[in-house]
Amino acid sequence: MIKADYYDKFKCKCGDCRSVCCGGWGITVSDEEYFRLIGLECPAELRYVLDCALAVVDDPAPERYAMMKPSYTGKCRLINEDGLCSLQIACGEEVLPAVCRMYPRSLTEKHAGCSASCERVVELLMRDAPLSFSSPLPEPMAGYVKALQNREKPLRERIAALLPDVFDHGYTYFYFGLLSMYTGIMAEASERFAEVVYKDFYEYGKDRDGEERLYKDIAAFDNRFPKADRWFENLIINRMFITDFPGDDIKTALCGVVCEYALVRFISARCETEEQFADKIAALYRYIGHTNFNKNSRAAIERAGAFSAEGLSGLLRV
Repeated sequence: MIKADYYDKFKCKCGDCRSVCCGGWGITVSDEEYFRLIGLECPAELRYVLDCALAVVDDPAPERYAMMKPSYTGKCRLINEDGLCSLQIACGEEVLPAVCRMYPRSLTEKHAGCSASCERVVELLMRDAPLSFSSPLPEPMAGYVKALQNREKPLRERIAALLPDVFDHGYTYFYFGLLSMYTGIMAEASERFAEVVYKDFYEYGKDRDGEERLYKDIAAFDNRFPKADRWFENLIINRMFITDFPGDDIKTALCGVVCEYALVRFISARCETEEQFADKIAALYRYIGHTNFNKNSRAAIERAGAFSAEGLSGLLRV
């Protein structure tokens, strides 16, 4: 097993977390976990909350049998006012569903890493040092990671250099126009994407000077955080690592990398503090990590007519 260098340093922030990990997505449990929780001996108040929270899904399967229904706030009903899990407090960590015990860790026979959908993981990746690993990465991932960690050029140029040998040639697109098409198509298919990303882009797109304002915001962010390019690098390589990049489709995987870069670049443009950056990025990765992001992005880019080396490079202009 290959371990990311931050893995052993990760520790949940618990009640100090600004955005609890379960916000905005449903937590599913297996059939074994569901029936164990239904029959769990616990305080009456917790019993009532559990009974209200657990619901069998429409198409139950052994590994995805029921869901923890969120409250009106969008958070898990078991999170108390202090931001702590009332189930763990009352009954111990061992009774928690597997996803709650493991998240945000991504642990397989091949790797040990963490998802950047957790703000603490984002904070661990916001550093100058490049991401390193306990053992050499397998090929072809190792070659792509080496290319992206060559800091002689900006990250966007390093990513762009990977495209010509994989993609056919095509039309060149302007950054703002392609970002508008891509985010608009993605928002049509996903309310979550519309909430996390597109609502911000819409604010730029509805004004005549929106494109100029976005460029100014990006430039201001770069001046405020001159080493943020290294944060972006670590974020992208971290997802490559925990998703066993490139999988069985290098074009789809590289398209995902390009779109991921474009989104982290855009979503952070108006961040004025490191806390704002961590919160924005974690929210974005809660979308990326819980969807078929690469395949969805490829479909959107193909619909925009930009699934080529020159087309995808349009998202790497800034």
